[in-house]
Amino acid sequence: MIRSQTMAIRNKEFIISAEVMGESKVRIILVEILPNLISIVFGGFLGTVIYAMGAEAPLGFLGLGDATEVSWGSMLYWAQVSSSLYTGAWWEMLVPAIALSLTGGALALINMSIDQVSNPKLKTGPHLKLWKKLNKEANKRRGLV
Repeated sequence: MIRSQTMAIRNKEFIISAEVMGESKVRIILVEILPNLISIVFGGFLGTVIYAMGAEAPLGFLGLGDATEVSWGSMLYWAQVSSSLYTGAWWEMLVPAIALSLTGGALALINMSIDQVSNPKLKTGPHLKLWKKLNKEANKRRGLV
């Protein structure tokens, strides 16, 4: 996906004009192409991190992970093996589960916010103001204001 987007950007007019003006290839990549790929690169990176967390935790919970490493999945596995819910030590199961879900949710929200900041089609500023204005006018017509 990154390669196809790079190839699409490479054929844009501002890249061709930079080449015609004699800009170096390194400058074209760093100044012209890379800023247009920020959302795709970071989105792919954060998506991969979320996927890796989502793949490691169930494998660790099933006991298929590395037993010498401490991870949230292995913490859940050892809490289940020691019957922590039956013995009243519920925090051994709850803390890693909450940490895993909060981290995954936070990374997903960061991914969406990077997308909104870097993608001009997703910017909500003017659209939100227009919606508030139209909502205010509709409430006036209904007699709610």
